[in-house]
Amino acid sequence: MENRKIICISREYGSSGRIVGEKMAEKLGITCYDKKLLEKISKENGLAKEFVQESDEKPVNWFSMGFPMGIRNPYSLDFIDSLYYSINDDYFNMQAKTIRNIAKEGSCIIIGRAADVVLRDDPDMISIFIHARKEDRIKTIMARENVDRDRAEHMIRKKDKNRANYYNFYSSRRWGECATYDLSISTSTFTVDGAVDALLHLLG
Repeated sequence: MENRKIICISREYGSSGRIVGEKMAEKLGITCYDKKLLEKISKENGLAKEFVQESDEKPVNWFSMGFPMGIRNPYSLDFIDSLYYSINDDYFNMQAKTIRNIAKEGSCIIIGRAADVVLRDDPDMISIFIHARKEDRIKTIMARENVDRDRAEHMIRKKDKNRANYYNFYSSRRWGECATYDLSISTSTFTVDGAVDALLHLLG
């Protein structure tokens, strides 16, 4: 497809990476898939929206599978471990299939979900990492989520850890390291709008 662009954006929590992706998509006249991706995964695979949301960018856990907390499971630990990894892989494969189908439809922007790992063999895929200074991310989360500083820092640590663990599990590269991506840009240095303009200029 002529001038096809598949842009995969990974982002630190609180860096406004999603907003960068949405603004880029608007200027390019293409679709940005963030929550829309979760809706498609749910619909295409017959999964409950709650399950998909609970499993988003982190390993599936027993709670999201519907197991009561504190259950005494009669099966062996080896069986439980095998089941756990099997379900995680099944979900990742479902998600990967949806991502590939989206990319086949034409130019788009996909936020997170290890999309650049899934589409690593696509010649039209560009991977981008959005980051920001910690203090700026804390202020962003405090304002956006209406929480205090301690809570914002906790949310940032937890979200980034989940994203890194999820990405690193399915990739031979490392989440957040510059060599993993084609482009990396700071919204602290360039601002959100500046990052959008700079990335669009580089992408041509």
